[in-house]
Amino acid sequence: MITHKTSLSFSSRRCWYNNHILFGEVSALRKVRLPGDKLIWRTLRPILRGPFIKRYNLHAINSERIPDPPFLLVGNHAYFIDAILIEAFVKYPVVWAVAAGNFKHPLAAPILKASGAIEKRKGIPDTAALRKVLQVLKDGGIVGLMPEGSVTWDGEFGVVPPGTDKFLDRVDVPLVAARMNGGYLTRPRWADHHRWGRIDITFEVFHGSEALEFLSRPSDWNWQREKKIPFKGRKRASGIERIIWFCEKCGGFRTVVSGVNDAVCSKCKATLTVDEYGYINGREVPELLTIQRELLASYLNERGSLAVGKGEAVILNTLTGEKESLSGDVSMDSKALSVGEKSFSLDNIRGFSTYLKRLNEFNYDRTVIRLKTGLSSYLLFCAHDFFTHSQ
Repeated sequence: MITHKTSLSFSSRRCWYNNHILFGEVSALRKVRLPGDKLIWRTLRPILRGPFIKRYNLHAINSERIPDPPFLLVGNHAYFIDAILIEAFVKYPVVWAVAAGNFKHPLAAPILKASGAIEKRKGIPDTAALRKVLQVLKDGGIVGLMPEGSVTWDGEFGVVPPGTDKFLDRVDVPLVAARMNGGYLTRPRWADHHRWGRIDITFEVFHGSEALEFLSRPSDWNWQREKKIPFKGRKRASGIERIIWFCEKCGGFRTVVSGVNDAVCSKCKATLTVDEYGYINGREVPELLTIQRELLASYLNERGSLAVGKGEAVILNTLTGEKESLSGDVSMDSKALSVGEKSFSLDNIRGFSTYLKRLNEFNYDRTVIRLKTGLSSYLLFCAHDFFTHSQ
């Protein structure tokens, strides 16, 4: 947490770019390179910008309001590659703060390192990452971050970590907020396949935490009620088991099984249909998830524990770099999360979060643990929230 207003000398470090920029290419007439002005950015942006805009049907609103650097770029985390889509309309290179887990991904890691991205530990304070953010701004650059820290599961703006608003109020640079609508509906986090419709990105400039309020409204659902845009895609129901754990009709646990565009309860044959507008039986995902969490709370109150089947975990020692793998049945109760014969006390778990679709990640003593269960990452996240807040 920052306890004083950050004082940065930006004007002398500002990159001198030619005002004329064509097809995303920055003129070579400059005195100083911006942080993030790497070979990978100069090479790939001119090639990929046009195809990305066309493929995703991207539309920018108020992009002419984006100032010259330095500034802090913040967005709502609606989609796994939303940072790339936002950059299509920012003519300067952006140094993104990215969850540390992505630096272990065999495909993402080389790109992130080559672009100069800042590695940020997820779910816990990271002083080292914060210093790097401030240094990029001090050097006249642009830092991009998603305050929620995790892609939304329901299309709504999520909870931001404590202290985020104070940080934004104390950073002495403009805040450019990029609000994305349509990103979640293009690829809901729970879904196995893309849909294709339209994505709007609205830019506004702020000078503090009021940017968070702007990002939180409207959600994809408010936007879709007005726009009524079809999102074409195949197998729209595939993966719905990640957010539908109980049948609302009969109460069966893990009885709902997805098909192509429908999901059917194996016990009572109740059907859920995902339409081209993103609705499930005519309802929005936040409404359905509210009901699912209520059913989960009743289930946990009655049974006291949750079993989700087989899982695999990798334990990384942050001091030595050593890795340990384990597998087995995964369960959670009010005391611990268990994987096979090994248990992790809930009291010692920090930053329990979801990563991508299939993984949970958390800090435990001096280790980082990544648990893969396939369809149960968000279920475990909600169960952990229930157990840690009901004691």
